[in-house]
Amino acid sequence: MNLCRIIGHTPKRRKTIDLYCFLVYNCTMDFPELQKSLLNPPKPCYLLYGDDEFVLARAVTLICGVAGGIKEFNVVDKEFKSANDLVEELMMLPVMGNYRVIVARGKLDPSAVEAYLDNPNHTSVLVFVSHTPHDSWNHTSTPSVPKGVTPVTCNRVDIKYIYPFVRRIAKECGTAFTDGAVAKLYGRCGGYMTRINSETQKLAVYRMGGTVTEEDVDSVVEPDIEYVVYDLGDCVISGNGARALEIVGEMAKANDLTAAFTLLYNRFKRLFAAALDPEGLNELGLKPYMITKLKTESAKLTKRRLKSIIDMLADADMSYKSGVMSQLDALTSFVSRATYGGAE
Repeated sequence: MNLCRIIGHTPKRRKTIDLYCFLVYNCTMDFPELQKSLLNPPKPCYLLYGDDEFVLARAVTLICGVAGGIKEFNVVDKEFKSANDLVEELMMLPVMGNYRVIVARGKLDPSAVEAYLDNPNHTSVLVFVSHTPHDSWNHTSTPSVPKGVTPVTCNRVDIKYIYPFVRRIAKECGTAFTDGAVAKLYGRCGGYMTRINSETQKLAVYRMGGTVTEEDVDSVVEPDIEYVVYDLGDCVISGNGARALEIVGEMAKANDLTAAFTLLYNRFKRLFAAALDPEGLNELGLKPYMITKLKTESAKLTKRRLKSIIDMLADADMSYKSGVMSQLDALTSFVSRATYGGAE
């Protein structure tokens, strides 16, 4: 669902909405913070946005949990035909509970929503949901939202929250996971809870009553394309040409070459930026662990080397897009040059 359709992001309203975005930016919370915040009275309105469908759905469930009493009446999740219908729903009082939760789907009149939020019904909680892909920095910008809305990022969560999640699911099958297995699972699933959830259940049954190891994850869980390309990038950084070419061959067999150029370019672009201005990373809204990782990795190569790798990628991409080489040949050429014969 496009957030612009919800809040009416037209040129005429752009300046006002940008101001609202500035006002609420510091109020943005992530999924773990949402869990903690709901121990207190809920906010009048939430915008859930991000690129992990499992986290988005879980956030909706958590907020709906504040509705007590008769859930069939106190929880409403649907698309409203008009803003008036939504406001009428919001003004109803809960039955045998303290709150009603209204999850509004579809296109709405922003002026009506803003007017409602100026004087909301404090027994109603309004929820919007927007799937918002992350950018090339692996960062999802806070969407422009009306004043009074609390934004909640529902992207891939930090791995520290994955350990207890995986072990809680595995415990139901009497299965244990080593720390290494959880870390490997997180990586091969690209950090997405949607896949982690299903793959954890699969592995728990696979080793029912036993312990899941890194080797089990390698043999059972197909790696996410981002994980594979990240491994390829590691080989380029370390100069491990043999392994890099092996990965390219595996990707070709799986027909996963399409995203390779974009993912590699984004990674080395981030590393080059980190090498040029390490402190500037703080201004991009990245999480501390990501900033630390970029600084550490960029220090492994000189600025000249990083720039050379980016140029080689651009050359290979152009060769493929202009028809001079096939996709496989272009990627193989890049890997060979970057790991064996690339200029320092």
